[in-house]
Amino acid sequence: MSKTCYRTVFLGVLLSLGTTTALRAGPVLTLTPTGALSGAPGDTVGWGFQITNDANYIEITSASFCLSPVSFPACTLPTTGVFTDFISGYNDIIVGFPGGTYPATVGQSFNPTAFTGIGSFAIDAGAPIGAADVGAIVLTYDVFDADPNDPGANKLATDQVLTADSSVEVASSTPEPATFGIFGLGLAGLAAVGRRGRRGNL
Repeated sequence: MSKTCYRTVFLGVLLSLGTTTALRAGPVLTLTPTGALSGAPGDTVGWGFQITNDANYIEITSASFCLSPVSFPACTLPTTGVFTDFISGYNDIIVGFPGGTYPATVGQSFNPTAFTGIGSFAIDAGAPIGAADVGAIVLTYDVFDADPNDPGANKLATDQVLTADSSVEVASSTPEPATFGIFGLGLAGLAAVGRRGRRGNL
């Protein structure tokens, strides 16, 4: 085989390996409908999710909301409220891969009654308007070579980390100034109608 032919084969193998690596980027977490939430003092908000996986089976084991800079497992807790993890307490989230037993994309919407989604964030009743916690949702997961519920499955890795940017801002629950203006015009209109009605009865 000529040097040119060897070079062509070698480059083809490298390209194939590079393509395989690029295609297998690992699981991807997307928060739904968005990672940036807001709510009034005393409100409870939360995150839904979508996870897409491309190789092996993964089982999500926990969820945290950590402030920036995120250096998990040293998680700095939020200051404006309390995060509750729905994953470890209520949900067994297993994500497969293309061609696997489980779907390669799994998602849940946030529902605080059904405990679905990643978790809830209860904003403190005394949290100041405009305050914000900025950081990331951090999921931990284990990797298996087969269905994690199969007794013969081998655990390939534990406590892997998957993150997505997230934030919670404390917003005002009072009407905006424009709303006050419209409300005032409505009251003035009612008063004028009332005066007109009284004149007609005189």
